[in-house]
Amino acid sequence: MDNFFARSVFFVKDAERSLQYYTETLGFSLEWNHQEQGRAYVFEVSLLGFQLILNQTQPGTEDRAGHGRVFIGLDDDQANAFRKHVQEKGIRTTVFQWGAPTLVIRDLDENELFFGLPESERMSL
Repeated sequence: MDNFFARSVFFVKDAERSLQYYTETLGFSLEWNHQEQGRAYVFEVSLLGFQLILNQTQPGTEDRAGHGRVFIGLDDDQANAFRKHVQEKGIRTTVFQWGAPTLVIRDLDENELFFGLPESERMSL
């Protein structure tokens, strides 16, 4: 059996605003963008191999915005590349104790990207 083609989906209040935030502030690459009325509505972004779909809320899903969380575990070589990216972009992070110190980025709607660092990196948090 082949692997599933799976992506996490975050709901956002304003997809166009989120598209700019993810690509310009966080440095993600845009993979595809479905627009409605000339504005982003559902799109996929990627960063260092991680892919995420963001979906504009609509009637019936308004309460979903900001309730997403994804965990991304990093190996030693990935952690170095990720830290460099965060420093170069000036991305604001926090540390959350989630079984171990975990680096957290929150988007404009408070969806959470949890980055699990290798044990060798945790001491620096």
